[in-house]
Amino acid sequence: MKYFWLEKSLLPQKMGYELFSVEHIVSLLIILVLNIILYSAFCKIDGKKQNIFIKTCALILPILEAFKIAVLVIQGTFDAQYFPLYLCSVGILIFPVAAFAKNKRITEYATEAGIIMIIPGSLMALLFPNWIGFYQPFSFLSIYSYLWHGLIIFIPVCMWKMGKVSIRFESIIHSFIVLAILLPIVIICDQVFRMNYWFLERPDLNNPFLFIYQKYGYTMYITCIILLAFIMCTLSYSLFSFLQKRRKGRENE
Repeated sequence: MKYFWLEKSLLPQKMGYELFSVEHIVSLLIILVLNIILYSAFCKIDGKKQNIFIKTCALILPILEAFKIAVLVIQGTFDAQYFPLYLCSVGILIFPVAAFAKNKRITEYATEAGIIMIIPGSLMALLFPNWIGFYQPFSFLSIYSYLWHGLIIFIPVCMWKMGKVSIRFESIIHSFIVLAILLPIVIICDQVFRMNYWFLERPDLNNPFLFIYQKYGYTMYITCIILLAFIMCTLSYSLFSFLQKRRKGRENE
């Protein structure tokens, strides 16, 4: 417990663990099992309770973020790298809007963005986490990071299950429009704060394209990032579109 709350700048070197190590795999399995258990429980409750459950989960996101910031501020380690400007941090705004909006179209658009943009980003973050090189598995920021990314996968899946969104071709267009709107803002913030939000400036720890950046340079690296984003968003759209067609087929039987 000596290092449980500490941010990486206050920790001794080499406190973390390797990518796809036992610690990493076990952490992923725990998140997977938790999500499966929660999803199974979610499917067994009625619509009214499902709405309450989703609203609660959506509110947990800003509460978790505020608690993390408070911990960092108390330590004196909060700075621009912890501003909620990463792709996965967009969930702080998107999911409460999706859960509480009275307008059906707003709920649908927000959930679309969660499914097509945030789920792929969160999966990549869990598979190639940049925090594991600094923190032990049982530390606050490590636990927070795994729970956060697991939760922003869980929420849009449940909202899709509830019928809050109907995935269609327009869904992927809407999500790319959102990306096009957010991208210039992130680029400006990168320059203003001299940060690396969305990893547009350079690859971070455990980035799968680090070797491309080192061998072929920035242009090839950013090209791979754009291609990966397009492929992951398209795959997420295709998967949910397929599942939706299967669900409709069963309902019509």
